[in-house]
Amino acid sequence: MRMRVRRSGRSISLLLVVVMLASFMAACTSNSENKKTNVPEEGANKEEQVKQEPYKFSYLRPVWGAATYTKGGPYEKELFSKANVQIDTQIIPITEYDQKLNTIIASGNLPDVLWAGGPASKTYKDMQDQGAFLKINDYLEKYPAIKSIVSDTTWDNFKDEKGDIYFIPQPIYPIAVQFLFYRKDLFDAWGISEPSTIQEFETVLKTIKEKDPKIIPLTGQDDFWGLGALSTSFGFSHYAWNPLKSDPNTIVPYFISEENMNYQLWLKSLYQNGLLDSEFNIAKNWDHSKTKFMTGKAAILGINMGYYPEIIAGLKKTDPNAEIAFMKPLTGPNGEKGGGRPLGVNDRGFYVKAKIKDPDRFFEFLNWTLTDGTEFRRYGIEGKTFKKENGKNVLIPDAEREADYIAAQIEPLQFVGLVAETFDWENLRIQFESAGIGDQFDYVKSMFLEHAENEMYPDYRNYSIFSPTEVEKGAQLQADYLGSVLSGIVINDKITKETWLDAIEKWKKAGGSKIIEEVNDLQKIKTKPQFDIIK
Repeated sequence: MRMRVRRSGRSISLLLVVVMLASFMAACTSNSENKKTNVPEEGANKEEQVKQEPYKFSYLRPVWGAATYTKGGPYEKELFSKANVQIDTQIIPITEYDQKLNTIIASGNLPDVLWAGGPASKTYKDMQDQGAFLKINDYLEKYPAIKSIVSDTTWDNFKDEKGDIYFIPQPIYPIAVQFLFYRKDLFDAWGISEPSTIQEFETVLKTIKEKDPKIIPLTGQDDFWGLGALSTSFGFSHYAWNPLKSDPNTIVPYFISEENMNYQLWLKSLYQNGLLDSEFNIAKNWDHSKTKFMTGKAAILGINMGYYPEIIAGLKKTDPNAEIAFMKPLTGPNGEKGGGRPLGVNDRGFYVKAKIKDPDRFFEFLNWTLTDGTEFRRYGIEGKTFKKENGKNVLIPDAEREADYIAAQIEPLQFVGLVAETFDWENLRIQFESAGIGDQFDYVKSMFLEHAENEMYPDYRNYSIFSPTEVEKGAQLQADYLGSVLSGIVINDKITKETWLDAIEKWKKAGGSKIIEEVNDLQKIKTKPQFDIIK
């Protein structure tokens, strides 16, 4: 299947949220235009290589998996040997990343390379203007493999007033489909039918709690990447700007919309009644919900479909008779059916510190990861992280790897991939077959398409158009007036609908209304972005 994205009347936006779609990495060949560098080439005669000391640099990044990375492991050693580098990696769980990054920035002790949201944020735009980051225009021209990770149009979106670029984006697949995994074997044993509406879904959760009080009815890592399938059923695009129901030509941020408020308050009622995981939005381990489902402690899990091979393999170890199915998109309280949540084509990315030692060598290394080091970057070590089947590389599921080679030991050493690698059905089918679940591939694919082809819930905002007030104080206003509400509405009994409405009014009076006014005045085209799926 080939995916094509068509955006009408707007540039591709930078979405400041995180998404992992590693399971969709497609096969690609090395860039034939690769320039020769001092980085050792795979298979080259060592005597012919330029002898240099390993290039050392520090690297700060978030991790979406378990934060259990241990330095000095065999995968790290193999990377350092192949690429002639020594990377001092510091990781922070994604749920804590922005807060801790702000502390690091305030200290002035920046790492050589750090992940961030990009120039759409005033914090990073100011740092660019103040000379904290390296200008990369010349390096993009020198290393075409790096430039090829995104389109010229996308690079243009990152240019400042002088036409300079400082930010390197991470490409992602543009349609996020969160599934509701459920234990079909338990549903069958308890006589529970798959629900088709949000109301029926809540009844199912109550039935699960009655049948087995020890099992968690519903778990998910958060309200978007975990339970995003449920948010679309409430008729809005989470973490996005949506048109007002009363005025489709006026768009507003999700957090002030009535639909989002209804969704969050509904989750709150589930939480208060013991139907939603007690660690929801509390657990620091990003993998906690997935682990609970795989170990038989939860009946329903909200998560990205790409984790299926890993989840079924892990669950079968806990219970060989376990069966998994996916719920179809649910119809919400307003009669709107859930579906896919299209994103931008980039999610975060990184900056290089202006004073990094010998920047050419860093870009030589990055170029290597996209050329001669492509196979290692994408697949790792044969027999440890992947195996050869019919001449093709097939990733070994985490559940079947040795502890030193699981994703938690690899993710902290990764940088960027290519747009062409973000989705490939053929590669995913091979992974299913390798995991012994090839007979389930067509079912998973059909469920993906049903979600993706259903009513889309995109972001109507064009983030290449800036509101002056938002650039000046938007992040601070949100932190001051909405921070505790947005992070605590589900789990904090003291935060009610009334406190939420009060916080929104204060935000509006302090400058929020002006931001909305400026965005709508500057962004002339507010039609729904179109996403075409080509099979």
